[in-house]
Amino acid sequence: MTFGQPRVGNAAFSSYYSQLVPNTIRVTNEHDIVPHLPPYYRYFPQKTYHHFPREVWLHNIGVGSLVYEVEKVCDGSGEDPNCSRSVAGNSIADHLVYFGAELMCETWRSCGIVMDSLAKEYGKMDVKGNIVFSRDSILRMKTETNMGGDRM
Repeated sequence: MTFGQPRVGNAAFSSYYSQLVPNTIRVTNEHDIVPHLPPYYRYFPQKTYHHFPREVWLHNIGVGSLVYEVEKVCDGSGEDPNCSRSVAGNSIADHLVYFGAELMCETWRSCGIVMDSLAKEYGKMDVKGNIVFSRDSILRMKTETNMGGDRM
């Protein structure tokens, strides 16, 4: 599972990757600029960079003060025109927060998995050793942290 991933190869690469790693999920957020890079040229689909499937697009829908967060599972093409490709990718801020969790560092360092000690309490380990979170657990963790760390 990736969050805010750019396009990384052409259509042939995308097809081959999805055969080798069929359960990959790309999560994109609202108007996040990064998944729109490099640009997709619909007139040259075989000559342009292409996302591999499956995308889950996080976006808000609503009118006025009635706004709902929606998770849309997109088609298997990797370039569903009804998902993140349906909006302008013009927001750096949308790249920095996914499911209410900030995906950034305060200092420069090499890549690695960084996990808050509270996250381990709210996550569950699956049979393959992956840590699994739900959106509710992340939001609950943020709420409790903002309230001074009092946990029930």
